[in-house]
Amino acid sequence: MWKLWFFRLGIFAAIQFFILTALAMWVYPGGTIHSPNLEAYDFLNNYFSDLGRTRTFDGSSNTISHLLFKTALGISGVCLILFFIALPSLFESRGGKILVLIASLFGIFAGMCYIGIAEVPYNENYWGHRTFVRTGFINFLLMSFAYTAAILFERDYPNHYAIVFGIFVVVLFIQVSIMLFGPRAYHSSQALFLQATAQKIVVYSEILVMMYQSFGAIKVWKKQNKKLL
Repeated sequence: MWKLWFFRLGIFAAIQFFILTALAMWVYPGGTIHSPNLEAYDFLNNYFSDLGRTRTFDGSSNTISHLLFKTALGISGVCLILFFIALPSLFESRGGKILVLIASLFGIFAGMCYIGIAEVPYNENYWGHRTFVRTGFINFLLMSFAYTAAILFERDYPNHYAIVFGIFVVVLFIQVSIMLFGPRAYHSSQALFLQATAQKIVVYSEILVMMYQSFGAIKVWKKQNKKLL
């Protein structure tokens, strides 16, 4: 039964992240890279990581938003790790088992990186924070690709979960490409808009996809363990 609860944590992680970061945006004092005196959170020109700053761009305290963001991302990272610890048990075919083990390793590492992002505000350690962000997104991309392939290899795992993941892989690949090779946000307001908006799209897509995959994992687990219910 502990595996079932770990799959349910995937749903909990998504919901709490959405709620807590929404609250963090609401209480954020304001300011972006190019508009430090702005008095509100600019949804399309602020990064999620701005919520985790200990101080805003004009030097104001950001304690409440910082704690909300740190809590939201820390919980998400822990829940993601637990989800991928339980996930391999759902796969039985040789190909599916190998691929899901690979996916789980990438997923666990992505969860660890999310915890690192929460613990290292980028106004205090820019390079450390950036490393966790980039490594986290890249590992989530590799996890998504391997997870998609694992589902396709598994005869009893519904393929529509792979289709959804496959679409997300394309979205995430575009965002990672923009993150790594796109214009730097500090160069211009247009570049900031591109980077911050791409991040918003992929993060909210990730929330929806992981909720969907968690429901899928729960459904498959229940099918395999009818005697325990």
